[in-house]
Amino acid sequence: MQALRLRAIIYPEDGLWVAHALEMDLIGTGATEAAALRELRSNVEAQLSFAKQEKINPFHPAPLEIQKLWDETNLAVLGMARSRMNAPARSTRFLEWTDVQVARIGSNVFQCA
Repeated sequence: MQALRLRAIIYPEDGLWVAHALEMDLIGTGATEAAALRELRSNVEAQLSFAKQEKINPFHPAPLEIQKLWDETNLAVLGMARSRMNAPARSTRFLEWTDVQVARIGSNVFQCA
């Protein structure tokens, strides 16, 4: 199994933080950015396990507007955005799993309660 690296955009919405994985169109939410990222990691691992069990592709890109948020946020960080006025707080992260971690995820069969 190969290592895995996913892009995530983190933004506030309705009083919570949302972490959205661009390559899998999965989200995690939480009271803090860290909590949203933890939930997203857990959701990605569950999806990978389920996809392996069902022999389906776990990768489905997020909608275009979410992809654009990634680009706009990174441009703003680089100082290339047209205006920072009234811009919502957003950040980007890479979520990474080593090849060993990915193999371990695949060996844990997803089970519904």
